[in-house]
Amino acid sequence: MTDLKRKLKKRWGRKFKDNRDWKTYNHQLIKRGEFLLDLDWVKGWNDELEAMNDGKIGKPYRFPNSLIQVQGVWHSLQIPFRMIQGITMKLVEIADLPQYNHYSTVNRRVNSLDIQLELSSDHFRILAGDGSGFQAISGGEYLRDKYGKKNRRWIQLIILGDPETKEPVSSEVNVVPISEPDSVEDQFDDLIDQGVKVDEFKGDGGFDKITLWKYFEENRVQPNIKPDKNARKDSNSSWRNINVRYRNEFGYDDWAKRTDYGKRWVATEGIFSAIKRMFGEQLAGKSEVGMVQETKMKVWSYVALKRFGEA
Repeated sequence: MTDLKRKLKKRWGRKFKDNRDWKTYNHQLIKRGEFLLDLDWVKGWNDELEAMNDGKIGKPYRFPNSLIQVQGVWHSLQIPFRMIQGITMKLVEIADLPQYNHYSTVNRRVNSLDIQLELSSDHFRILAGDGSGFQAISGGEYLRDKYGKKNRRWIQLIILGDPETKEPVSSEVNVVPISEPDSVEDQFDDLIDQGVKVDEFKGDGGFDKITLWKYFEENRVQPNIKPDKNARKDSNSSWRNINVRYRNEFGYDDWAKRTDYGKRWVATEGIFSAIKRMFGEQLAGKSEVGMVQETKMKVWSYVALKRFGEA
């Protein structure tokens, strides 16, 4: 057996057993496609515009946010704004859409949407945090090899995910990368301000920061963060000291099993993987505002399609 085959055959932990109801899940995946052409919201076109224009100063809105959100999902699927205008024009012709908007209007309205993730609950047993990147400059490996890292630019996305719903609960997008632990603190502050309660937080070794441990202690959130092999046992955080001692005494595998550390994967890497499979990791936007908004829209679109399919 070759070294490559041995490496592929080797597994961490027990073999994964998929207990998913594939008949139901397959139907949910198919139903997500209906969202792209679902026009039920058109019935409330005039009422939505009336509410949006109530008290508005300046030129009134001509197109409701419901239309812009659907067009934002289309754009997340790598459809250019000019093609989106063409799709909308065709829907005016064959469906009940009252009127279409120009591609420049679509661009402006999508980039100005106030994108907020709708919370599925106000109490989460576990939230996990992690970061990933979306590619802002195309060109492939050739250009990166030829001209170096300066030709590779990424937009940073940091999320808090729920392993039970497999949905992001909160997110932050940055052009200039920031500390993931600091971002998690800020996102938890926002959730706490909304009255949301969280019992546990799970994160990889990148979150092993004393100030973050102390933050969770103060806010009564149980942290299960992977400690470094050489981590000190006498830090200023008693919870971190307990984790370090247990990991050193019984080993990483036993520590991970005891703390259900593996649950962080479906709430972070699983969500990133799903978003990038559906919408790609390449961003079409050229401006920083456009790239940030496009990344946020990919996250929002994933949740919207997922819930629509499950409804």
